[in-house]
Amino acid sequence: MLDTDVGRWPQIKDEFGMETLAIPLPANLPPDVCTEISKRACYCDTSILKSRYRQDSNCLEVDLQGPSANGDVAAKLEHLIGKMQGERLAVTPRVLRDRTREVSDFVLTAYDQLVTRGDVWTSGGSGVVGRSGAFMRLLGRLDAALERLAVRDFRAVPQSYNSLVPSDWLRRAGYFGSFSHSVTFAVHLKEDFEAIERFGKRHRQGESPTFEDIRELAPPEYCLSPAVCYHTYGALMGQSLSVRTVSAFTGHGRCFRYESKNLTGLDRLWEFSMREIVWLGDREAVLGAREAAINAVWRLVDLLDLSARLETACDPFFANDFPSLRFFQLAYDLKYELQVDVAPGTSIACASFNYHDRFFGNRFEITAQGDVAHTGCAAFGLERLLYACFCQHGLERAEELVENAVSRL
Repeated sequence: MLDTDVGRWPQIKDEFGMETLAIPLPANLPPDVCTEISKRACYCDTSILKSRYRQDSNCLEVDLQGPSANGDVAAKLEHLIGKMQGERLAVTPRVLRDRTREVSDFVLTAYDQLVTRGDVWTSGGSGVVGRSGAFMRLLGRLDAALERLAVRDFRAVPQSYNSLVPSDWLRRAGYFGSFSHSVTFAVHLKEDFEAIERFGKRHRQGESPTFEDIRELAPPEYCLSPAVCYHTYGALMGQSLSVRTVSAFTGHGRCFRYESKNLTGLDRLWEFSMREIVWLGDREAVLGAREAAINAVWRLVDLLDLSARLETACDPFFANDFPSLRFFQLAYDLKYELQVDVAPGTSIACASFNYHDRFFGNRFEITAQGDVAHTGCAAFGLERLLYACFCQHGLERAEELVENAVSRL
């Protein structure tokens, strides 16, 4: 257990009332788990402004606004750390392919340059941006190239999906249990005349929305979609696929994952663009399709001349069952991520290649040739991939490389 006496932790307070706590982390935690803890810390209390992992001192640093450095916040952080440690953390991520190269001069102001040029602007707060100009055009070109790849290499059926996804589909997929911190509900007022009238009266002068009671809201039938693949599984629910080996689908969508104070720039958006390729069929065919997709995307990495790595990875589970789920994904190579460098010592995941075994086939009652379907997918974060190009090459050179790459992919 950690020492919960907050007064004994290193603590700094500045003239603006912000306090910084340095909380020691268990010595046996792998660095990737410590990084994940720092990302989850922002969800622990509204007073937490920012959190980060300091590898040199093996501690979690959290910035708190106002007189909030108390036992309540400390207890929440200790509880989080306790949930995310366990005996099964010995399995660590592995690098499968490596194209790390010397980047002489990262463009650390790439986001600011895009804002100055008018290609990107914030829509309200952090994590929501508008897109225009060359940035919007290149996003479209990149997405179209990945769709062509999916159709050409996998005979994928193009699909158009909504931003709204039925809550029942996410329930079936286990999303509420594993990723409750990221879900964005689409809600509306309950059909109740008096309640709607009261709500309207409270907001006639342009006040920010407030609710007298949670019961003013109807139970959420829909959420904003956190990934494209859930639409594919939902659309195929209860069906039997006749294909001998693998069926493939591809779709583009705006996806939504709330990431609290971690939202920043273009590398971590609340609303972002995703292209996915989804495979359903027998095990060997799905795994073969995933490997073929990795080979095709690695060619794209070469064409874009990116410093990048393909690594084993795990999904961003919150805290409950984190050690066991992380172990399961890492030990059995269920998830690979394309990590692309954006600054010295800093990279972001721009694509993932996933094998789900029969999990979604069971949850959505999808069969292939009379047996429960195996599934897999390749997912691409389009803004992230384009942003990484800008960070490594600068705006003008990146535009040339993207235009050349998408024409040759």
